[in-house]
Amino acid sequence: MFRAFGILFGFAVIVYAKILMPVGEIEAGGNVIDLVVKDGKIIVATDSGSLEIYNQKSLKLEKRVAFEPIKDFMDNPINPKLFSVDKVDAKEIYLALLQSPTSYRRLAVVKDGKVEYLIQEDDRLMIKKAKFVTEDKVLLGLLSNEIILFDIHAKKSIYRFQLSQSHFSDFVLNEDKTFFAATDESGKVYLVDTFRGNVLKTYAGGNVDNVYKLDMKKDRIITAGQDRRGIVYDRSSKDFDRYDASFLIYACALSPSSKIAAWAFNEKNDIILFNLDTKTKIHTLRGQKSTLNSIVFVNEKELFSASDDKFIMQWRLP
Repeated sequence: MFRAFGILFGFAVIVYAKILMPVGEIEAGGNVIDLVVKDGKIIVATDSGSLEIYNQKSLKLEKRVAFEPIKDFMDNPINPKLFSVDKVDAKEIYLALLQSPTSYRRLAVVKDGKVEYLIQEDDRLMIKKAKFVTEDKVLLGLLSNEIILFDIHAKKSIYRFQLSQSHFSDFVLNEDKTFFAATDESGKVYLVDTFRGNVLKTYAGGNVDNVYKLDMKKDRIITAGQDRRGIVYDRSSKDFDRYDASFLIYACALSPSSKIAAWAFNEKNDIILFNLDTKTKIHTLRGQKSTLNSIVFVNEKELFSASDDKFIMQWRLP
């Protein structure tokens, strides 16, 4: 079953929902494409050829890894765009998915300041997203909607399968990385066993068009849809609630407890926060300068967001 909720929940809710401004700001070395917050560090992918690492508390730059320029179709040198970044838990090992001189992508691991390429353009993989599962295994999502579990040491696929004929959009691993949720332009969401590659469940009916992003915490999965729908699935029952926005929803996130949902909910680039237990709007985060592409909760009271520009915003909830 499902229940639908609009952006307006009644006069009382709107009056008491607070508008919050950023408490901190980072200006990255290029437009931000991906954002990860882990182990007290903010890991940033930029379109200027750099992986940047900031201190979560001070917001100061700690390290910048600059990748070598590539040649464009006119044979001019350009900085490679980074599409996805990640970090191994509790270790200084980083993952970067990069643009190549062709339409295919390169995948690199950065360890002790050294860059090792795991996948090159000759491997002919159009990878859209890459995240660590373990220190020696990486999960890849291809535009063809193929999912690959890749062995770093052996430099080969453990499995490779296609979720559907629709174009891939996004995936997110659960807390212990034993399974992941993936989505595509059909609007469906698939729950998959990470190490076996088996589809465990399929969620449908919430979105009727492309899902840009999704998140999963505890027993909830949320989506950000081109159809202006933010969907919250109950992972066990498959029931869902629908939150209707006034604009395309490009980004979303769940708090660690899964009690708070955040969506990029309007054309002003505001982030709207909802209490999912009471189905009420609780805060509006205002101050993002461009179209949002990333929202990350650090805990129940702190989150970061990034958009299609150089600025990363830090937010604290009352």
